[in-house]
Amino acid sequence: MIEIDGSIGEGGGQVFRTAVALSATLGKPIKIVNIRRNRAKPGLRPQHLLGLQLVEKISGGKSEGARLDSTEISFFPGKLKGVTLTANIGTAGAVTLVVQTILLPLLFAPEPSRVKIIGGTDVDMAPTFDYMKNVFLRFVRDIGADVNVTLLRRGFYPAGGGAILLDVKPLKKPLRSVRLVDFPSSLTVKGNSVVGGLPRDIAERQARSAKRTLQRVGLDADIDIEVRSRSEVLSPGTSITLWIEEAYIGASALGSKGVPAEVVGKRAANYLIREVDSMAPVDRHMGDQVIPFLALAEGTSEYFTSELTLHALTNLLVVEKILGIKYEIEGGVGKPSIVRIEGIGLEPGSLG
Repeated sequence: MIEIDGSIGEGGGQVFRTAVALSATLGKPIKIVNIRRNRAKPGLRPQHLLGLQLVEKISGGKSEGARLDSTEISFFPGKLKGVTLTANIGTAGAVTLVVQTILLPLLFAPEPSRVKIIGGTDVDMAPTFDYMKNVFLRFVRDIGADVNVTLLRRGFYPAGGGAILLDVKPLKKPLRSVRLVDFPSSLTVKGNSVVGGLPRDIAERQARSAKRTLQRVGLDADIDIEVRSRSEVLSPGTSITLWIEEAYIGASALGSKGVPAEVVGKRAANYLIREVDSMAPVDRHMGDQVIPFLALAEGTSEYFTSELTLHALTNLLVVEKILGIKYEIEGGVGKPSIVRIEGIGLEPGSLG
């Protein structure tokens, strides 16, 4: 059994998500201690517990110590299989983070899967649904995966209640390695400005503010407006997500009480501008999310990210511990960095 210290790196939920995903995919039992030790409220939260429960079903595995607030679990994976499931976090916990936990084992399962996840789609401290769909999953598809996600309902803090449908087909060959070090010569900025249970004008003002901010640095943006009625959401809320079509770069901001829509739009735009100014084709959040996938890919991958975050370093430490892979970093935490990862070239079906 491989033992993982949950306090390494950023000491949050990233250690848990990556370790459980790789354990199920590879069929290697793990023990995770000090789960989310560096958080104000350590231990498993509802979205982490749900992710583990789903992985148990996908892998035919079992766990010990899996309960709310637990700081130590052991997980014993079985044989991967395709599933059709509905899972409810029961809070505004992020559905996008649950996807990060279950996607790898679903890709290496021998049958297609469909998973409905209920929770928060646009919440703090997690990728928005639009970021996941238009940046993260676009990357996963570009390296060989057949995966699609459908938004059924938006879910904002505090009630959540949003829903997505994740469709995953099994891989037919190993994931592809990448070389992403050159910045694109032209940029197409797209976005989605969302309101749920609030006036359309708020979404329009968010979008106008973002467009004006981007235009000041010579970037034009095509931003859609999405309006969900009060009957379609459990809690009112707003979000805006922007992304670059030619690179894996995105930015988002959430509305909150007392904060003008113009401020929300400007925040998202300024965040995107900082990413573009780095001339890196992979943003700081993607810089950590791609790591488990590239660790299983065939060949050596190399990418330039705008900032090596503590989350990214954490993921590198976890994949090194579980897979024994080699990696190199040119740069360092908090700096623009080039990351090289030697993937193991995991063949679908190779683990029986």
